[in-house]
This record gives sequence, C-alpha cells and structure tokens, in this order.
Amino acid sequence: MRDGGPEGTFVLTSEPQHLARLRDWLRGELTRLKVENQEQFGLQVAVGEICSNSIRHAYAGLGGKPIHVSVQGNENRLVIEVRDFGKKFDPEAYRPPDFEAVPEGGIGLHLVRQFVDELSYDVTQEQGTRWTLVKYRRRG
Repeated sequence: MRDGGPEGTFVLTSEPQHLARLRDWLRGELTRLKVENQEQFGLQVAVGEICSNSIRHAYAGLGGKPIHVSVQGNENRLVIEVRDFGKKFDPEAYRPPDFEAVPEGGIGLHLVRQFVDELSYDVTQEQGTRWTLVKYRRRG
C-alpha cells in the first residue's frame, strides 16, 4: 500500500485478548498522524470489528494465526489495511443485519461502514482476505 505518507504495521495473532494491544498501537499511529479523537474512536471500532471477524470467521476461532494491520496517511486521507490468511470472505454469504430482529451478531460490517468513507476487500490472493478502509481527512 502506498499513499504518500509513512506507514506503520502491526501483526497480532488471532486471539481476542490481543485486540487491546492492537487498539493501543492503532491509537498511537492515529495520534502520530494527527487524527482527531472522535475519528480515532470510530477507526478503532472499525478495525477492531474487521479483526474480530477475521478471528471468528476466517480462522474459525483458531488462535495463533496472523492478522496484519497497516496504517498510512497524508493530509487528504487515511488508509488502513487488515490482512488475514484464513478462509476468504464470501460476499454471497453476507446478509445485511435485520435490526428489527435484534441480532446477536452480524452488525460488524454495517458498523464498520458507519465509521469509514470506503470499505473494500480483496480475495484474489491465494489465502485469506485483505480489507481496505479509507477515511478522508476533514479540512479544518
């Protein structure tokens, strides 16, 4: 990923208890890139949801598997990539949440889309899914 600014990378393993360390690292990267606190919160939620989905779905809860997270930004936008090497995301199996049914799960991607301007995925590599989250910078 190249977007004109310095890039930070973090590798976590597929255990939910490692998400707190990811959040700490991400907070530091977003602070370094001078992202406002409110936007930091939303991006932390979005990245946490994508990583939780990787743990739950791509790796079926199996621990010890890698998830790579990278952050890059410039004055115009932030680009965050999350890459797992497990089961690929299947868009045919995805169903938007039914909020009338008060779901136990299944609102993760909907929630992610509330905090980013663009969300895309790539399943063309041999293993896993690469998620790309883009947030455009506000001009103050």
